[in-house]
Parts: sequence; structure tokens; C-alpha cells
Amino acid sequence: MIKKQASCNDEFDPDSLSFEQALARIKESIQPIKGKKNVTIREAAGHILAEDVTSPLNVPPFINSAMDGYAINASDIPSSTGDTELKVIGKSFAGKPFDGKINSGETVRIMTGAVVPNGADTVIMQEHAEVKGSYIKISSEHKAKQNVRNPGDDFFIGDTIIKAGERLSPAKLGLLASVGITEFKVIRKPVVAFFSTGDELKGVGQHLEPGDIYDSNRYILFGMLEKMGVECIDMGVVPDIKEEIELTLKEAANIADLVITSGGASVGEADFIKIILDEIGEVGFWKIAMKPGKPLAFGHINDTVFFGLPGNPVSAMATFYQFVQPSLRLLEGESISAPVKLQARCISKLKKRPGRTDFQRGIMSSDSNGQLIVDTTGIQGSHMLSSMAKANCFIVLTRDAGDIEEGETVEVQPFNELI
Repeated sequence: MIKKQASCNDEFDPDSLSFEQALARIKESIQPIKGKKNVTIREAAGHILAEDVTSPLNVPPFINSAMDGYAINASDIPSSTGDTELKVIGKSFAGKPFDGKINSGETVRIMTGAVVPNGADTVIMQEHAEVKGSYIKISSEHKAKQNVRNPGDDFFIGDTIIKAGERLSPAKLGLLASVGITEFKVIRKPVVAFFSTGDELKGVGQHLEPGDIYDSNRYILFGMLEKMGVECIDMGVVPDIKEEIELTLKEAANIADLVITSGGASVGEADFIKIILDEIGEVGFWKIAMKPGKPLAFGHINDTVFFGLPGNPVSAMATFYQFVQPSLRLLEGESISAPVKLQARCISKLKKRPGRTDFQRGIMSSDSNGQLIVDTTGIQGSHMLSSMAKANCFIVLTRDAGDIEEGETVEVQPFNELI
């Protein structure tokens, strides 16, 4: 009888880490980069804040109106059923406050965001006031201090408004601008070097000989890395020559925080990645109970993080989303949590054998009742890049799951939640 070895097609391989074990091992072994730099607010989008930022002022800085209407003193609100008339003595606009004081029986026309005048503490919505020439009439239904924003409602002087380790979104940049802060320290972006391996790979535009294919993985990696805002170094295609791959890996490790290769991570005669990593670095693991993406090599070359992604484009994308992306966030010092997963009704039958966590490509949408549904993109071959181009989510099937029948509820992982 022929003694068989474990292969990438096996659903169960005792030497493979579970998806969860692999992710835990990655998290344990990655240390944040230490580099910081000063940036202006226009350069900061997507960066990780390096130091806590405290507010130099109260926000809002003064009592202002939350509505267009009329500023009054609450003592002029009728105490019982009935109406009262107040004389309009001026206007207060945003940036052009009323210069004076409101006395009993008086009111000032006021706009949203404008300073509430001295003597006033309440704003009546314009829709709730009846205008009669230079007077307004109001009823007793109002409450003292309604429709008024007080200093510090958002935060006070000295409050920490953004903590170190938070990623700077457009809203957070607006928050910094609202208190007049335009320059601060951020963690520098990781530098990522990447290349493909394979004698059969040719760059786009080159002539294809029999047996050649165009290298799509570098363009995929560039797009995903660019979307994350990291600094990319494309080192091209390296042939299946051990010495050339080793030389390129050493060069990449010297200039980058993280190195990515695609191809050469399996067990074929020309698959040198694991062998080289054993010689010049440290192998953390190289097989995961995951489909697509079982032959994933992870380790370090000195202080540089290394990922050897599978050569099949779908496998490369799936492993990037699930492992490389959170690793880059960890390098920046960001706290990470599991990607959002949703429950959806599957409208097609899915084939699945127990043994590996499956990330099948799906198309998520809503049915006529507004309920979330998901359909398969079709054949799930890891070489079929068209399945990723059609998809907007992964259908995540647990390691022990079997076939999924039409109508069953499944977990989906939207792509827009991954990056």
C-alpha cells in the first residue's frame, strides 16, 4: 500500500493549526513599530495617534442655540394655561452675537449655533412661536433651558478627546480641528515589501510563452495594501531559484517592517519559501486548517514579520484579509477585534466537508422583506479570481460544519468590514 502524505487538498491535517490558533499565534508574536512622526491634520487621515490629545478649550465654548427660534428668559414662560407676548429687540446670528441684554418681557431672534444673549437661558423653536409684528406669542408648554447647548456639553478643557492607539477617521480629524489642534504625533505607517515567485509568472505586458501566466497577485496585493495606506515596495517576480529567492528575502527584510511573498509556500519541488525561512529566520507555522489558504507560511526574518501567501489568487486574498491585515494593524499599535460577522439566510446549497474553516465567496443582499440573504458566487476554486471579483462577502463555515442546505442561516463577513 502506498503511504500517503498530507496535502493541501486534505480536509483534515493533524499538523495544521486551526484558524483561531494561527491568529492567536500571530497576535502573540507581533510587536508594534516604535517610529513616530509629526503630521499636520491634512496628512493624518488613517494614521494611528501616538499620544493622547487633550482639549485646550471647552466644546462648545459658549452657551449657544440648538435651534432657529427666539431666545428668552425662562421666567417669561406662562406658569399656567394661556399665552404671553414678548417684544423682539434684536437678532443673534452664528458669528454675530446680539450686543446687549434681554430683560423680562423681551426676546431676541436667534439662529442655530448663535450665542445665547445675556439674560436669556431658553430658546423657543420658531415653529412654536406666533409672530405678531415686533412681538411673538408663546404658550405655557415650554420648559426652562430647552434647546440650549452649554459650555462643555461635548467635553471640557483638559479632557482626553482621542487616545493614543486610535485610528484617525475623518470625524476624529474634525474633532481635532474643532479645538484648534492642527499638528500632532502619529505612528509611522509600516513599510511592506512584496514579490511573487514562480518561473511561469510574467508581468502584465510581457509576452506569454506556452505554460506562462500573468502575475495578478502583485496587483491584488498592491491594491489591498494601498487601501490600508501603508508604504508599498513592489519587488517584482522572482524565479524559482533558491539563491535568488533568498537574496530577495534578505533585501526585503532589510528595508521593510513586513514582507509578503506569494507562491512557493507549499511542498512542491520548487517551493522554497519554508526551507529558506528555516535557514535565515524563524518559522511560526506554515499550514492552517483553512480553505482557501492552507499553505500559509508565517514567521520572522530578524525583526521583520514575514507572510508567505499561497500562489492561487483567491487563497492569497483570503489569507491577506484574515491574517496580514490584522498584523499590519498590530504593527501600528492598534487594538484589534474580530471582523464584524452577520447572520444571513443562504439561498443556495453549499458543499463543505468537515476539517477546515471555509471562507466561501458570497453575494450578500436584502430580500423583499428587508432580510439579509446570501448567494454563492458559484464554483469555489482557489484559482478562480472571478469568484472574488463577483463577491462582496465571505460565507464563513466553521471547521466542523458540513454541507449547507438552501434556507439555512450562515455567518457572512462583509468585505467592507475587512478593509
